[in-house]
Amino acid sequence: MVLKLWRSPQRSSQVTNYFRPTKTISFALSFGFFLTACQSTVTTPEIASNNDCVEQFDKNTDYFPDKVDPQFAQGFEVEYHTNYKVVTVKQPWEEAAEDLNYIFVQCGTPAPTDYPNATIVEIPTQRVLAMSTTYLPHIEKLDQLESLVGVTDRRLIYSDIIRKKIEEGVIQEVGDLQSDAEKILNLQTDVILSYRLDNTESSGFKTLEALNQPIVLDAAHLEATPLGRAEWLKFTALLFNGEAKANAEFTAIAQRYQDLIKQTQTLANSPTILSGSPFQGVWYMPAGKSYVAQFFRDANINYPWSETDSRLSLPLDLEAVLDQAKDADIWVNVNPAWQSAKDVLAEDKRYGLFAAFETKQVYAANARVAPEGGNDFWESGVTNPDIVLADLIKIAYPEQLPEHELYYYQQLN
Repeated sequence: MVLKLWRSPQRSSQVTNYFRPTKTISFALSFGFFLTACQSTVTTPEIASNNDCVEQFDKNTDYFPDKVDPQFAQGFEVEYHTNYKVVTVKQPWEEAAEDLNYIFVQCGTPAPTDYPNATIVEIPTQRVLAMSTTYLPHIEKLDQLESLVGVTDRRLIYSDIIRKKIEEGVIQEVGDLQSDAEKILNLQTDVILSYRLDNTESSGFKTLEALNQPIVLDAAHLEATPLGRAEWLKFTALLFNGEAKANAEFTAIAQRYQDLIKQTQTLANSPTILSGSPFQGVWYMPAGKSYVAQFFRDANINYPWSETDSRLSLPLDLEAVLDQAKDADIWVNVNPAWQSAKDVLAEDKRYGLFAAFETKQVYAANARVAPEGGNDFWESGVTNPDIVLADLIKIAYPEQLPEHELYYYQQLN
């Protein structure tokens, strides 16, 4: 099998002898061990910036002085070598039979030849197509907006900065469910950032694969904790050599999140919460091992389905939900199209049977929606679990967090 090295079209004239056979020393170690055990044989590179290609390759130089080590995310691993990173996505989609392996190779250095089933991508990437809005806050937090050249559809996007760049023609739209193959090819991307939900081959994903373009999949949506989902910021950072920035950003997020947990765990009289609303007659209730249920536990809120032994949603009918949560104090994550209590009853008058409706404790995560419909809860909310948790605490314990105002949620009156 011939390995393919995806190299930036912008750099083709800069890099020579890239495919020269080279024996590369392999390391499987943590950040701390690297600094102590290998300091005598591996030197620190003097590179002007993370975007520079290596002009003179030195096999004893560590080209990645900054490293990430996921603490909460369970879905990816990274093994650092002197000039490349071996990145493993352990469950790329639901019921995936195999891991996905990527080799991210520092520009201007030789690619390894002993990973026949891996996708090899030259880094740091300069031209990125993001096929999911959850990548966008990563790119913004990492200060890499100049690398973003394509997105799916502006109607799905909340970010004012990115929407403006689309309007200016700096960032191109390639389509959501039906991607425009010609547009994607014209973008000359280094990498396409995408995802898959299950084993079925959607037409959109087939389009991407048929283009023979480098595709990197993340699996943040499969994480069982809010911090685990947010830590995929570090995964995206690997493509930009942005580990230092990602570590700083995520450390602050995790610290704020854990500080909020400490404030709630000793509170008495925990309220009971209900989540979601029916879709086409089915109420997909977050199960006990889902990240949503973890949010409720971290906010010290009782959740009737917290003990269910599943990470996937539980398909229920309205009668089953009424049986378990009719007296719930709070109802959150309802249909984001609802703007008022009137909208709730317009869909089904039986929703008025819930105690939370009667006491006006119904909240939708639609406080930040762009004119064309892009909802920031599904964009930056994934990367800012501390703010989501603060919102939930404020809803459940109004006397707590006196300085906090609801950010993603709003009450339906």
